[in-house]
Amino acid sequence: MSALPKPDNATQLARDNLLKIHARCQEDRHAYFPETAGELINNTAELRVIVFSTRGLGFCQQLDQIEAAVRLKGGRIEALVHDVDDKDNLQNPHIAGYTQLTADTFFANPEAYKGCLIVDRTCTWYPGIRYKVRLKQAGFTVLRVEQFLNAPGLEAAGGSYRLHADVMLERFDEFLALERHWVDDLSLQTYYYTLAAFISMNHQYFAFHCGDYRQRYFSPDIDLKLNAQTVYADCGSHDGQEVLIFAERVKHQFKAVHAFEPDHTNFINLSNNIANYTARHGAKPIYCHELGVFDRNAYLYAEGYDSGVTITDQASSSGFGLHVCRLDDMLDELTHLRLEIEGAELEALHGANQLILKNRPTLTVSAYHKATDFPDLLKYIEETGLDYQLSLRHQSLEPGVLCIYGV
Repeated sequence: MSALPKPDNATQLARDNLLKIHARCQEDRHAYFPETAGELINNTAELRVIVFSTRGLGFCQQLDQIEAAVRLKGGRIEALVHDVDDKDNLQNPHIAGYTQLTADTFFANPEAYKGCLIVDRTCTWYPGIRYKVRLKQAGFTVLRVEQFLNAPGLEAAGGSYRLHADVMLERFDEFLALERHWVDDLSLQTYYYTLAAFISMNHQYFAFHCGDYRQRYFSPDIDLKLNAQTVYADCGSHDGQEVLIFAERVKHQFKAVHAFEPDHTNFINLSNNIANYTARHGAKPIYCHELGVFDRNAYLYAEGYDSGVTITDQASSSGFGLHVCRLDDMLDELTHLRLEIEGAELEALHGANQLILKNRPTLTVSAYHKATDFPDLLKYIEETGLDYQLSLRHQSLEPGVLCIYGV
């Protein structure tokens, strides 16, 4: 690990801002929560919520969280607004009981929804908050979904967002000391603003160092040593989009790709997308495995659904379970490893320990699913003794695609 670089002005400013946020949040846990939103949530006869954007395979799971939070206040979800490119859930029976509007329909008569609180999901993968100005001009109070779930009086519905915030606040000195791991100023700035976003429960800080989501887990300024000899393990492949981004990056020349996806529905989509790719580019050494990666070979109980499936530590003999494997038992060679597996990243690293020690692959490891991801993952990487040079990059306006890169 390299010593902490001498900070430039922007890095020092980011660190100073983090220290101020930490101090203020110790005094007032909701110091950075919009005052008008707090009044609307806690001082109205009935909380009425409009959810903007239904996109994404994980939307229904998030909708359940929003619904639970609204019920805490005896309120209701007034409507779901479909953004212009929301296609995933138009026919989903899970949302059939809600009033559904297009964005154009909503803005044609916003007065009909006066007094409603807007819970905004539209900026999740966009380089900006799509409707925020129009909503403000129409007199609406707008909260990002993460802010809403952690609002004063709704903390019981906050889930992992609140857990991250509280752990980082309580163990702040420990988290701040992890700054020594990062080798460049952009990583330091990204780390400081990440801690600021979680601790303040105001995710606008994630936008300060958001990269290009189209690049996802292959940040263009990180040299991951990808080339025609690369053996790439893509873990948490979902529908295979990262495999396709990788293939484009290396101009379709690579030694092998192993795509791991344990959810059967996702695996079908993955297989179809890879089949379409090979039809266009010819037979390629891409192997799809209907398996998760973990620290053992087992059938484990899983929670959630769609893109939010989480493997637990509990063995399953019946019911909802997923097959998992150790990469050490699956692969003989590995030059790049990507882990985006809903909180099982540390276990997967342990299950690939011999491969890592033998091959020293470059790494892209997600670091936002668990509140202790930063200390746990950085400790593991450091203890390999392989002197990885570590960077941190963030390609989204929410916690997602926050990754540790090791080269």
